[in-house]
Amino acid sequence: MGWVGLPVEEVIDECQTFYFAGKEAVAIFLTWTLVLLALHQEWQVKAREEVLQVYSNDKLPNADSLGDMKIVGMILNEALRLYNPVPDLFMEATQNIKVGNLDVPGGTQIFVPVTATHHSTEMWGADANEFNPQRFAQPRKHLASFFPFGIGSRICIGQNFALMEGKIILAMILKQFSLALSPSYVHAPVTFLTVQPQFGAQILFRRLSG
Repeated sequence: MGWVGLPVEEVIDECQTFYFAGKEAVAIFLTWTLVLLALHQEWQVKAREEVLQVYSNDKLPNADSLGDMKIVGMILNEALRLYNPVPDLFMEATQNIKVGNLDVPGGTQIFVPVTATHHSTEMWGADANEFNPQRFAQPRKHLASFFPFGIGSRICIGQNFALMEGKIILAMILKQFSLALSPSYVHAPVTFLTVQPQFGAQILFRRLSG
């Protein structure tokens, strides 16, 4: 049996998906991370100290040492938990399947509320709506409590690249600038396909001396 190519329309759709996931979603994810660090100066200081320790002098962030930035990783995860770019996931069962004791017929549309799960007080505690990267210092008790890139066999193939990109960009910013929110900033998350700051993210960057 020979190889069957994709229709042109499907190729275009896939290219649009790669662009959206690779640019739009990561840009929004990093925007919320910067907003949160501008709001929570104590975590900004901790993250900067870690970055300066890992990348001392003029050493630039690189993929080989990203695993050493534990605090930065915790901050990125907490930003994804609070303001995941994709608030909901929609899937379809392509065939009859059994999930635990539940029989799911083929063709069933499945709605997965990412934001609601990430803000669940049952899974995350009474402070579920608060910024606390420390909650990621230990392994999660419930596997399905955090899935910003999906979960299972259909997890986003760009997950590792997005987190690597986020760590490198954040490290480069923190090494050179301090962040503060502009007085004009209004905190108003809104969903326009992705979770965005409705009135923009006005952040003041101040270059660090030395």
